[in-house]
Amino acid sequence: MSLQSVTVVLPTFQEFASLPSLIDALLEVRRGELQELQLIIVDDNSNDGTEQLVEEINLDWIRLIVRKEDRGLSSAVIRGLQEATSEYCVVMDADGSHPASAIAAMVQAIHDGADFAVGSRYINGGTTEDGWGVLRWLNSKIATIMARPFTKVLDPMSGFLAFKRSTFAKATDLNPVGYKIGLELIVKCRCINVKEVPIHFSTRQLGESKLTLSVQIEYLQHVVRLLRFTHPKFVSFFTFATVGLSGAVVYLFALQLLTPLFTSTWQGIAASVWVAMTWNFFWDRKYAFWYARKNIVAQYIGFIAVCSVGAAANFYITNSLAESNAIIYSGFVGVVIGSAIGIVFNYLVSRLLVFKK
Repeated sequence: MSLQSVTVVLPTFQEFASLPSLIDALLEVRRGELQELQLIIVDDNSNDGTEQLVEEINLDWIRLIVRKEDRGLSSAVIRGLQEATSEYCVVMDADGSHPASAIAAMVQAIHDGADFAVGSRYINGGTTEDGWGVLRWLNSKIATIMARPFTKVLDPMSGFLAFKRSTFAKATDLNPVGYKIGLELIVKCRCINVKEVPIHFSTRQLGESKLTLSVQIEYLQHVVRLLRFTHPKFVSFFTFATVGLSGAVVYLFALQLLTPLFTSTWQGIAASVWVAMTWNFFWDRKYAFWYARKNIVAQYIGFIAVCSVGAAANFYITNSLAESNAIIYSGFVGVVIGSAIGIVFNYLVSRLLVFKK
């Protein structure tokens, strides 16, 4: 495998301190099995000496791309992969946590038939350097569990990846969020045969960790986006039902607040129904039917019309019971029956007519 064409994509942001040792490690790989290895560094305008370093070492197998507008590790990886021309592509972190010595084994796994290779901490033979706190360990395990709907890989959060450039070319709707792109590529490139190669994961020695609360929130958003890609109808209906539940709570609160403001009880009930439907519309449009971004006014009118069946039942039952019961009890019965009558009908008609693609 001495002449296999491989490009390593290295996203960086203020990783100057780690680059010299990593480049030295990649040079050793070139002297061994991967003599045609190329390196593409995609830097998010760090202004930390990275440009000067690459210019000074002046190696023809290293290319630097400095992005001055786009930012983010995942988009940097995509940019590097788009620029690669070799048969095989490898993605790794620049902080020294991934051993360059494992690149040959990962490329060999692809050469032997795997769709995708992951440098894994958790497969037999993989290790993690001492020094991980409980919270970091727990965060990694929870993230792994959240990835289970998409892959059985034991280390889906690994940023050490290998695959053919032709596999990347098959990706559709790439839309990564946050700092990990491996799961995105496994899903969007429709990789079935994923091989985990054991590695020793080293704790960052230089620079600052990118693992922050905002990054964790971005990962949650990423999982939601992937679920929308793999199970769009299920996610849409589940979200619609969840928004409907929140709308029921809003309706009950509105009854308590608005009914005393009107001279007739039915007016307060009608106003509360309208508030709940409006609430549902905006959150359904944002999350349940995320793909529909047409005329919001026409969608709102259509949504209100569609939901009027369940809303009418809700209004009638609440108004009837309110004559002899507390308004909150009446509203609870009304919203339960109204929701039961309308949820499936409302969802199907809204999806097919109001929020159609």
